[in-house]
Amino acid sequence: MSRMRVLSYILLALGIFLLASAGYDEFRGVTHKPADLLRRRHASYSGYLYRIPIVRDNSPGLFQAAIKTHWIYLAVVLVAGVILFPIDNRPNGP
Repeated sequence: MSRMRVLSYILLALGIFLLASAGYDEFRGVTHKPADLLRRRHASYSGYLYRIPIVRDNSPGLFQAAIKTHWIYLAVVLVAGVILFPIDNRPNGP
């Protein structure tokens, strides 16, 4: 099995896990703020030591934005896994 195929399987498994996690969060109505992948942390004190839950009943707009971000992240991971699946980096030989 090629490295790309293994990486594809890992990304697909991660995407399915993220899909189940986001679906469960949406079902129960509680999620957490998704990680901000684009913002760089300049100071070590800027990260939280714990995750703050977002409840659908208390703040529906923030909950919807967080769930939407979870869905976008999992879609990117799944699409990357699907794109890498057919790539075979083994040499063509008998």
